[in-house]
Amino acid sequence: MANKSNGWTAALVLSLLTLAQPARLFGQQAEDEVPFELRNGHLIVVKGSLAGLDRKANLLVDTGAAATVVNRKLARQVGLRALPDMGIKLAAFGSGMKVERVLVRELGLARRVITRSCLAADLPWKDIDIVIGLDILRGSSLTIDYENSKLVFGGPGAGEAATAFESQEGLVVVPVVMNGQTLRLAVDTGAHLIAVYRKSVQGWGKRAIGEKRVKVAHSGGVIEAREITVPSLEIGAAKISRPAVAILETDNPASKIDGFLGTASLGLKRIHFDFDRQAFSIE
Repeated sequence: MANKSNGWTAALVLSLLTLAQPARLFGQQAEDEVPFELRNGHLIVVKGSLAGLDRKANLLVDTGAAATVVNRKLARQVGLRALPDMGIKLAAFGSGMKVERVLVRELGLARRVITRSCLAADLPWKDIDIVIGLDILRGSSLTIDYENSKLVFGGPGAGEAATAFESQEGLVVVPVVMNGQTLRLAVDTGAHLIAVYRKSVQGWGKRAIGEKRVKVAHSGGVIEAREITVPSLEIGAAKISRPAVAILETDNPASKIDGFLGTASLGLKRIHFDFDRQAFSIE
């Protein structure tokens, strides 16, 4: 949320729920692992393949994106076929974005080969070819192993300590307790810290630690935010001390969530999504 990537993907949530239906792509296949590179301390980038592309594709795995999006230039380069319902325009916080719907054929992710409709848009990263969103990731349980820099698809289900999540606006939303308040945050691996909307934490002013002003790139523009440290954060039985939180100086009236949980900022070993049981756990 507090960087270019998360601000960009937040805009996708507003209008693309028709594309965010889970693709049952992984089925009953065996557990599958793929290494990743953690860029800028939080962006999960893996190598994949795409029919018509004569090099490895750079795939950004982002649970903060409801829909999978192909770089528009790449879509034209490999001749992806445009589908009906063209010209969708997204708007958030005064900015707009034009996207198209295309048919992606033979997208290789680990040992899986995927064909499905996705979006095409101008991505804000020069070397990212495709943002892999939850429409694809929901097809299998997913473990993000930060400690060993790998993704595990189709691993064991969530344990007893897992927290139930809900699907809201195409995202995975979990209850998070901070400052004695339960907030509904979207789990966002594309964010480098926790970010919450001002309207959701109006009573936090007197309990802020180490407040400083920051500028947050969001949905194509820059907005003001207050970065503070809260005493602790709780997700289920897990407790994390003194996380940094950005309070956005603007609100999204169309959203029913309170903000975004940037998992990379929490110093975790692993996070696990069990999409069949709708459960989320952290280590």
